[in-house]
Formats: sequence, structure tokens, C-alpha cells
Amino acid sequence: MVKMVWLLRRKPGITHEQFRDHYESSHAVLGQTYFGHLITSYVRNYNPPAKTPGPGATATEQVLAAKGWDYDCFTEWELPTETALDEVFALLADPVIGKIFHDDEEHFLDRSSVRLVRCDVRRTVAA
Repeated sequence: MVKMVWLLRRKPGITHEQFRDHYESSHAVLGQTYFGHLITSYVRNYNPPAKTPGPGATATEQVLAAKGWDYDCFTEWELPTETALDEVFALLADPVIGKIFHDDEEHFLDRSSVRLVRCDVRRTVAA
């Protein structure tokens, strides 16, 4: 199994809701259309807008406010093999398919902030 994580920020001027709605209704659909046969899991994890904790805030609210996080989403891909990952990136490098994704990203994504992380996964099974 190969796991990749994409760290994503929304384009300036759009709300968290607009970012999420566009990702779900357009970009994720493109991903499933072009890469669905290669990816075994495609999960989008959205970071809700930060809230300043008020009096009586829970410990969780205090920790989240103190730590901060300036990405709007981290997306996880799991692929069965290295070959599948190579095929995804070959598709993205295709001038026609790559342009489709690039054009769609212009609607919601700060492309300059995108980070890609290849994960060395270790799992702990609950007792």
C-alpha cells in the first residue's frame, strides 16, 4: 500500500464552504473519474474555520485554538502499488488531463500552497 497526503489551502477570497463545496462537487468527481480505478481510498478531511475560545471553553477548543492550522483540507490517497501511483502522476502530466485539473483548481485552490507528503504508515491496533 502507498499513502499520499495532499495539504491544501483555499484560494484567497473564497469561504471554507465554497472551497469544500467546489472540491466535493467538481474536483473530487474529476479525481474519481480519472483515478478511481487506481486509488483504493480517497478521503478529504476539512478543517473547520478556527474559533476563538471564550470563557468556559473545553480543553479541546483551547488546544485547537493554540495549535492553529492554516490548511483548509488534507486529502489522503491510498493506492495498492507504486505502479498505480506512477500511473496517476502520468495521467496528471498528460497535457489534456492535466489541464482539466489545473483549470478546475483555479476555481478554489491556492496552488502555490499545495504540499504533497508520501507517508510511511505505521498502524497501532487498539487493544
